[in-house]
Amino acid sequence: MVIIQDTREQSPFDFSFYDCEISIATLKTGDYTVEGYEHVVCIERKKSAAELATNLGKFRERFENELERMREFEHRYIVCEFSEDNLRKFPHNTKIPKRIKKYIRMNGKYMRKKLYEYEEEYGVKLIFCEDKSEAEAKVIEIFQQVVKENG
Repeated sequence: MVIIQDTREQSPFDFSFYDCEISIATLKTGDYTVEGYEHVVCIERKKSAAELATNLGKFRERFENELERMREFEHRYIVCEFSEDNLRKFPHNTKIPKRIKKYIRMNGKYMRKKLYEYEEEYGVKLIFCEDKSEAEAKVIEIFQQVVKENG
């Protein structure tokens, strides 16, 4: 299996523990897919609740355009490297300085509500993980299942 990673990934998943190869290419939609299944599966990765807050705030239009493009894929996921509990506590559990935190109007309850709406509207599956390592394992599991089903 060859995993295609988007060129814009800044701290990519480490799949070196898995039986796969990595190819780096510019993906129009998402952060990861599998060679030969580029039009079947799409993974959008979120590193933190703070990144997600930015996607739901300042870059909302761009994020919604990405979700719209994801409709073309039979298997579409948002994989979060943080737990749903971590999301609910946003912004109190972040490394954002207190002097800046007081200006943040986004909160975890609102973000979870929006994600439920996106799941419904765009048919994207949302997966929360405890950390990056669990997220990597989940992505491998998804890819293996897609290859098995469509191979």
